[in-house]
Amino acid sequence: MSMSHIPASGIVTAYAESAKDCLSWESRPPTPPEMKRFRQSTIHEPGKILRHYGVANDPIPEGTFGRKTNVCESVGAVLKNYPSTEISRWKYEQAEKVYASNKREPLGTGYVRGHKIPDGLGTERPFGVVYGAKEKEECRQAASIVFPNDILDQYPDKSHALYVKSHSSFAPGEQRRRNYEWDSAGVDPATFRFGATEKGVLREGVKKALQPMLDETAAQPPKIATKVHEDFKSTAIDYLGRPRILGAGQTSLDPNHTFGVPSLKDFEYGVGETLRGAYSIPEQQPDANLGKSLREGFRNMPRVGDENHIFGTPSIRTDLSLPRRRGVADTRNFGNEPDALQLLRPPRSAERGVGDQHYVILRKRDEIRALVKDAQLNLTEAEFDRVFDYAAAADSNQVYAVASSSEREGAGVEYQSSGARGNDGMDSQRGGGGGGSKGYGMESSIVAADVCCLDTFFKVRHHLLAQEYQMPVS
Repeated sequence: MSMSHIPASGIVTAYAESAKDCLSWESRPPTPPEMKRFRQSTIHEPGKILRHYGVANDPIPEGTFGRKTNVCESVGAVLKNYPSTEISRWKYEQAEKVYASNKREPLGTGYVRGHKIPDGLGTERPFGVVYGAKEKEECRQAASIVFPNDILDQYPDKSHALYVKSHSSFAPGEQRRRNYEWDSAGVDPATFRFGATEKGVLREGVKKALQPMLDETAAQPPKIATKVHEDFKSTAIDYLGRPRILGAGQTSLDPNHTFGVPSLKDFEYGVGETLRGAYSIPEQQPDANLGKSLREGFRNMPRVGDENHIFGTPSIRTDLSLPRRRGVADTRNFGNEPDALQLLRPPRSAERGVGDQHYVILRKRDEIRALVKDAQLNLTEAEFDRVFDYAAAADSNQVYAVASSSEREGAGVEYQSSGARGNDGMDSQRGGGGGGSKGYGMESSIVAADVCCLDTFFKVRHHLLAQEYQMPVS
């Protein structure tokens, strides 16, 4: 019976859709041809060659693929190894007779085991003995052989062990025994416990729960002690957060009273104010004595026209002369100490205790000769005297404050040049009238002290070698 007068349940939409319309849809648009080579579904299409998308649109070359093999023997020639003539076959058989497999398994015959078969067996009468199996089958003798009931009845223990081994047929409640040799391991299975034991096992738990005083780890009930003992503890023990009772009597202080002096009375800068900064504008201004002195008589005001004047005492003094005898307590700098450059880049000989000042100390002829000999510089007496005379003449125009050989160990040298530099780059001597030698290449009568420094000696040696070999002097 139709009930057209009853409206349908649910929401009525403007589209008349059904379940079939919801489950059926139009086919999705195909992949563009230029994008097909990048899709896995396109690459693995059945019946098509799998090609990389980089060469998918490349034309396939014509002809056969692969590499041609070199012409060699054919398969038939390789397999045709059996002799073709009668003589060659006889030789082949004679060569094969030495093998045991050929003797026991000759071609075309059965396997020879060495058994001697009786006459007529297998030809006149069949193998085996006839027992009348059909007649015995009627008496179920074959079944008794496969399933011997009489043996099970005779040996019940063995039959049970047999079924336990073959079918794992254990009796109800029977323990599985694997027949271990416990004596070899020193284990008695009747008393030995297998498995791990728990450490720190709580024993007598019910007893301790009913009697807490037996449990040492549980909180014990309070015990009544004497007042003398408690009074001693209150005065002799320091409790955390409470002052110590010193016997001054009861005080009317607040329970929350804090003893001691507070750390901060007024506002002070903390870490936050220090990092953020809370200085006022006047406090941020430079100090009044920045770049000038506020003390009368010490203001270092430059004169008119002398704006570039430098005030103060330099770190390395050059206005003081090195005394002949310097005291141990004299800490003044006379300009003979190394500067920052020498500290950052010391000379090569500094690690041996030899500084630049040791090269400019005036030394006598014998001392220079000994140092040259120790340096393994092979010079004849004439060559050494010539170099030393020129070096002594060059150092005669220089004024040194030289101490004795025992006092000038580690001492500095104040150097003042009064001579002039010649055209060849070496120090030359100038007399009162400006005359003298222009360089070491010219012979002249020179009156000089019998001393020179190592630096001048080796410079003269280099200069003379350059003149001898006609090399330019740097």
